[in-house]
Amino acid sequence: MKIRTNAIFLILILFIASCSKDPTPVPDPEDIVMTTKSLQLVKADNTFTFNLFNALPESRGKNVMVSPLSISLALSMTLNGADGSTKTDMINAMGLKDLSVDEINHVYLDLITALKKADPNVVMNVANSIWIKKDFPVLESFIATNQKYYDARVEKLDFDQSALNTINSWVNEKTNAKIPRILDAISADEVMFLINAIYFNGKWQVQFEKSQTQNRPFTLATGGTVNVPLMRVKDNFGYTEQSGYEALKMPYGRGKFGMVILLPDVGKTPDQIMQQMNPSAWETLKTSLKTPLKVDVWMPRFKYSWEADLNEILSSLGMSVAFSADDANFTKINSGGNLYITKVKHKTFIDVNEEGTEAAAATSVGIGPTSAGPDGPEFHVIRPFLFFITEEDTGAILFAGKVENPLLEN
Repeated sequence: MKIRTNAIFLILILFIASCSKDPTPVPDPEDIVMTTKSLQLVKADNTFTFNLFNALPESRGKNVMVSPLSISLALSMTLNGADGSTKTDMINAMGLKDLSVDEINHVYLDLITALKKADPNVVMNVANSIWIKKDFPVLESFIATNQKYYDARVEKLDFDQSALNTINSWVNEKTNAKIPRILDAISADEVMFLINAIYFNGKWQVQFEKSQTQNRPFTLATGGTVNVPLMRVKDNFGYTEQSGYEALKMPYGRGKFGMVILLPDVGKTPDQIMQQMNPSAWETLKTSLKTPLKVDVWMPRFKYSWEADLNEILSSLGMSVAFSADDANFTKINSGGNLYITKVKHKTFIDVNEEGTEAAAATSVGIGPTSAGPDGPEFHVIRPFLFFITEEDTGAILFAGKVENPLLEN
């Protein structure tokens, strides 16, 4: 009996030991090696971010958020069908005039592949799709290119209510239900939709303690105040003071992704600071944020969604011909031509709390026929501010936003 008891005891010890082994280790983040062409594209995309944001209609008192990556990917898929001045104007508006369409495709393939696996502790999903009206002929070369470089799902549908539900369900799935629908209706003259969806979920590398969150006043652009839940953390972060604002960088996960927050000086507005942004100013800012300081951070929780039709904005940036039923040239989609962009619709979502950040974006391109103290500085985000979610190795801006009132949800 004693031998049997000892045997059982030994088996129990071995079982417990096997259960207590560390789980499979999470792989280290992969460094992204940027080529000259990759750097050109990211620089162009970041410039497009600043130009796009500054071209938005007056939004004083409103929260705004765009995903330049989502917009660029949807437009780049569309670009594969453009020719003539339509192609040239689209490339110029996106700031990609130094790259050929083939180079744009190759670099986006490499960039998205790298972003998806940059940090195993951060969820970064990118999905593309093309939805075509049944019986509408599309050149096989256009479909093959977008499948090869953008991994686009391509499907032909009867453009009825069922198709609307199918397209919106795809967007809902790919954004983890943060953007339930991208299309409200399909008009009789629309024959194709090219859609990008992005989902991001990152936990702060240094999380806020929920017990430290307090309701405190947040000064609005109008001069009034609202009480908002301010989260607090004191740790080492990238911090800098620049002309007109101070900035903080808070990393997610293993440090490859981060949020850069720009807090305008008293008397300055987020829009004024955004107007200062250009590639040179952005590079200076990123360099200044590399040295960590112990910072006492107070930041509001915020959660909101935003949407806009981008036709007028993109037209103002130089690609108006793509929206012209008379002049647009998309003969690389259908050799007969007679196609133009009916609408570029963009939706975004963000939720920032003590644990981290969840963000999503979807972009649809519709195609239709023609007929400081001793312990370090304090960073108290208690007035309107800007934020950017970026990736470290590439320097790519994934999302950019403005928070005028943390209590507004849309």
